[in-house]
This record gives sequence, C-alpha cells and structure tokens, in this order.
Amino acid sequence: MNQVFDLIQQNSGTMTNTVTIATVLVSLGYTLFLSAVMFFTFKKCHAKMSYDHKYNITLVMLAIVSTILMQLIKQNVALSLGMLGSLSLVRFRTNIKDPRDLGFVFWAMAIGIASSSEGWFIGFIGSLLLMIFMIATGDNIASSNTMLLVIRGNKANIPYISDIVFDTPGNSRLKAQNLLQDSFELVYEIKTKHADEQRLATEIMSVEGVDTVNVLAPSAELA
Repeated sequence: MNQVFDLIQQNSGTMTNTVTIATVLVSLGYTLFLSAVMFFTFKKCHAKMSYDHKYNITLVMLAIVSTILMQLIKQNVALSLGMLGSLSLVRFRTNIKDPRDLGFVFWAMAIGIASSSEGWFIGFIGSLLLMIFMIATGDNIASSNTMLLVIRGNKANIPYISDIVFDTPGNSRLKAQNLLQDSFELVYEIKTKHADEQRLATEIMSVEGVDTVNVLAPSAELA
C-alpha cells in the first residue's frame, strides 16, 4: 500500500501520456462517428411517441464529455484517482421512463472511454453489435400504433362496450376497469389503424350511458 502512495507522489503533477492536438482531434472525431451510430440507433428503436429528442442529444453530449474527461484523467495518476473518486459520489436523478435508456447512458460512456484509450476496434465492433441488437429488439411498427382508450360514463352496458372494442380490427386488451356505484372507467390498450381508432371512438360514444371517450398515448409516455 505504501508503494502505491509513493508512486502517486512521484507522478503527481507529471504527464503519464503525451497528448497532442492531433490525438485529441482524432479521439473527438471518432467519438462523433460512434455517437452518430448511437443517435440513429436510439431514434430507430423507439416508437415515435416515446422518442425523446433532447435525451438523445444529451447522450451524444455525454459521449463527448466522457472523451474529454478521459483525455484529462489519463495524463496524471493522482488526477485520475481523484476524478474517479469524485464521479463515484455523483447521483443521477434523471427520470428514466424506459429501462433501455439507462443502457444508452453506459453506451455513451463506453464510447468516450474507447475513443480516449484508442480502442478503435472494440469501440466500433461493440457499437455495431449494440446497434443491430437494439434495432432488432426495439419497438416495431405495430407498437408505434399502440394507444390507450379510456371510456367513462354511468349505467352503460359494459359487456356491449367490450364487444365493440374487441371486434375492432387489430389487437386490444383490457388494462383497467374501475366500477363505482354511479360511474365506471374502462381502460383498453388498442393497436389498430388511425381510421379504426376514430370509428371506434365514435361508435362507443354513441352508446347510452357513455360520457367521455379519450384516445391517449400509452401511460409510459404520459408519466
């Protein structure tokens, strides 16, 4: 342990790696290239309603910042230990709506580390594999048409309303059913064409006892 502290003291304030302007520019250029791959992947694997453009830009910024920090950290042993200690105290408070978004954060940091450490091959292959995997398992076209149908009213024929919903072309399922003494609320998840959504809402609205019919984006995007 004493040898470690002696090594830190000997290298404190000294450069462990010579960083040139060309090296920094190449690292940043490589970061921008892989960030473009990540940006495209994030946009492609999210449905239109759940896509957050600002969050995607933040991921690119995080990759660039990671590259800059790593270029600074690797110049000095003491500085690198101090910086890593400081980063361990950081708590991220951003509300993550999709668990996959957290993975993109680590992807952005990995891009910065690969660029600054000149791990060109592993950075490229890793990003390529992640792009293929995320797009293949991302939101498909059908899920992009997923909507929530919220029906409220009083003393209506609920089984008849359910028959109307399930007879509509596409996929539908009941997500919530709240029945009170003088009112009710039904929440369905529907996957159908826009024209069928409008027809379905109009048909249900004509049912006696139905007060309101709302077609909304999925609850995950409304939180």
